[in-house]
This record gives sequence, structure tokens and C-alpha cells, in this order.
Amino acid sequence: MTENNEPERRSGEDWDWQTETREWSAAASELACFSLARAKDKDLIEIIDTKRGLLRYVCIFRDKNQ
Repeated sequence: MTENNEPERRSGEDWDWQTETREWSAAASELACFSLARAKDKDLIEIIDTKRGLLRYVCIFRDKNQ
């Protein structure tokens, strides 16, 4: 997360779901990442744009207060 509690954003064309160790979900838009975080009661810490497919955004979460 950045200093103002915004999730970090980066391009992740090389992102690999098999090697990712953090909790994540795929989404169709950045806005959907925020909705998923709220529904899961988690903090959204990073949004990765894979630029692939319909669910091109990867939302990275962590437990609240970590």
C-alpha cells in the first residue's frame, strides 16, 4: 500500500499465479478489486494489470490490521 492507503498498482504481464504466495483474486476491473476486498473483509494492497483475458486484474489482499 502507498502512504495514503491506496493500493499499489503495477503492470504484471509476467505475473504467475502458481508462484504467488499472497492471497489473491482475479477481477475484470480495478473497481471490482475494491468490491472483492470489501466482501472478503480484507485490505487491498496491490492491483496487478496482467493485460491478459477478461479477468485481467489481479487483486492482492491481506488480513486487516497486519
